[in-house]
Amino acid sequence: MIYRSPKYYQDFRCIAGGCRDSCCKGWEIDIDSDTAEYYRSIGGEFGKRLRDNIRDGCFVLTEDERCPFLNGQGLCDIYTELGEENLCRICSDHPRYFEWFGSVKEGGVGLCCEAAAALILSRPFALCETEVPDEDAAGDYDEELFELLLRAREDMFGVLLNEDIPLYEALCEVLDIAADAQSCIDMPSDEPQTCSDTEAALHGIFHCLSELEPIDGNWKPYISKCAEKLGCAAESCREHETYLRRIALYLIFRYLMKSVYDGEVLGYAKFAAVSVIVISMLYRCSPAENGCCSFTDCADIAKNYSKETEYCEENMAELLERFRTEPFFAIDSLKLLLPRSL
Repeated sequence: MIYRSPKYYQDFRCIAGGCRDSCCKGWEIDIDSDTAEYYRSIGGEFGKRLRDNIRDGCFVLTEDERCPFLNGQGLCDIYTELGEENLCRICSDHPRYFEWFGSVKEGGVGLCCEAAAALILSRPFALCETEVPDEDAAGDYDEELFELLLRAREDMFGVLLNEDIPLYEALCEVLDIAADAQSCIDMPSDEPQTCSDTEAALHGIFHCLSELEPIDGNWKPYISKCAEKLGCAAESCREHETYLRRIALYLIFRYLMKSVYDGEVLGYAKFAAVSVIVISMLYRCSPAENGCCSFTDCADIAKNYSKETEYCEENMAELLERFRTEPFFAIDSLKLLLPRSL
């Protein structure tokens, strides 16, 4: 089996106690059945602690929404007591993600992780392939559609990697490529009427984000505060375009091929374009001493956005649905917004 991933993936290392936003806080942590059975077999005081802190297949979070096994040094007591190999699957994998397409496996690290976000924003995007043992595919798919999508994604990579093409123009081309691919499959996507008022469209997008279910209690106040500054946002900084381009490449790589199963070609392309628009405006609306967000600030903002959108299944489903109905998510609306936002 071929395993395809961004080259920076091999350099990912969890920073454990050095992480300022631990993945062991604020998340519901599901325990896979095999690991749950193993935990039930553990004896002694630690076994009792495990059983006392697991309910309905999940760890019971503390009052401040911490995993009960996250200690004061920001380390995992299960890891230190039982070893890394005995973590539940989600804890062992996160922030890694994987997709299977027959003899091809794709994966990388997700933007919602502090260490991964720094990698994604700081490294040029390039893919590498290695041979790995065969694994079960996720399901049946149309091989002809898979090839069509693969070609479309390569075309998207081509325009996004060409730094002679301004990012807003590249993303407009990405939307056109996705629309053409969508028209070729048996799952057409509805397209709403265009909103030609860019100010209204931008406020509409931010209002939509504020209506999603928050993962972090600080997100809604933050997004609302930034929405108030949209009309007087700072000028965009040139170095931010590099970060945003890499975010767009990450999102296209991670999501576009999923549409071989769900048909959301245009939806995933819109998600990339909308994400770049929103993250760019968050950069421009966030306070910075010299008027330009630092690299650390940019990585944190991207990480927090990712956590609130792509790392909540309900929020992603809601966004994909609204992409088909809201005027400010129409292709032509986004094409008007992109040059204003970047």
